[in-house]
Amino acid sequence: MKNVNFPHSLSLAATTATPRPEGDLVLVGLGSNPDRAFGYVLVDSGADYVVLPEKAGLAAGIRLPTTPTTTLRGVGGSVGAALVSGVDLEFQSRPITADVMFDYTNSVRPLFGRSGIRALKDIGLDPTDWHWNP
Repeated sequence: MKNVNFPHSLSLAATTATPRPEGDLVLVGLGSNPDRAFGYVLVDSGADYVVLPEKAGLAAGIRLPTTPTTTLRGVGGSVGAALVSGVDLEFQSRPITADVMFDYTNSVRPLFGRSGIRALKDIGLDPTDWHWNP
């Protein structure tokens, strides 16, 4: 079984008290559309989905609804969004397919939620770098 290592740092943490797990995320472009690299994003086990900006999805050639179809709610408030199933991503250089919530305000910081974490099950998880492991 392959492993994915999660680096951690304070750069994505809301506070400076505890480092948070993070990973390198790429939205894979469809056809001739370019990939969209996000760099390191927060791994958020409290988020239901991978969350990315709508404009990134459109640039990658993903057919999104013209208007939001749902509301994305979090600690910072709520925004219009649309859920797309079966989106191709790369996380820590590993190809995965996951459901992605696209933020239509393009204001929510990209994050790697449980839909992405579940997609990693086939390649293994190595949580030794996560802040809650000694």
